Amino acid sequence: MSDGKEYETEGKADGPTRDLEAARAAYDQGDADASKAAHDVSGALNAKEQHGGEASGYIKSIVFGGMDGIITTFAIVAAVAGGGLSTEVVILLGFSNLLADAISMGLGDYLSTKAEHEHIFAERAREEWEYDNYREGEIKEMVELYIKAGFSEADARTILETMAKEQYRDFFIDHMM
Repeated sequence: MSDGKEYETEGKADGPTRDLEAARAAYDQGDADASKAAHDVSGALNAKEQHGGEASGYIKSIVFGGMDGIITTFAIVAAVAGGGLSTEVVILLGFSNLLADAISMGLGDYLSTKAEHEHIFAERAREEWEYDNYREGEIKEMVELYIKAGFSEADARTILETMAKEQYRDFFIDHMM
């Protein structure tokens, strides 16, 4: 998953070595040869590879909020209509429920996202402190995870000792997150 950060690559050409639009088109068409060609464009582009686009971070909230709004508003309208209340009251309660749901879902999403970010920042601060105070312990922790994922201990250690060098500190900590 992309965290939105760009990492410098030593000896890197002018840009990515692939044409992102052509790679996406090749994937959509299931064309492996076109995918290879799209990934062999040597430094010709300066575009950053991004996944999902601008709205991708909101899809879950939109779907969840939409479903909640539809279901609860239907339930309120059905209940008051079934209770024999006038059309005006049914419409008023339906719109009132829609407004209350929108405020509730928006505030709930904001507060839960804020709490999640605070948790992530606190975890990152802890990981940074652990890296600064006992880097070998952090490497051991990651080696264990890599071994569980199927890497040999030697390969995991080679990868992680390289990633844990001071010059790659931020990348290593991002990877641990």
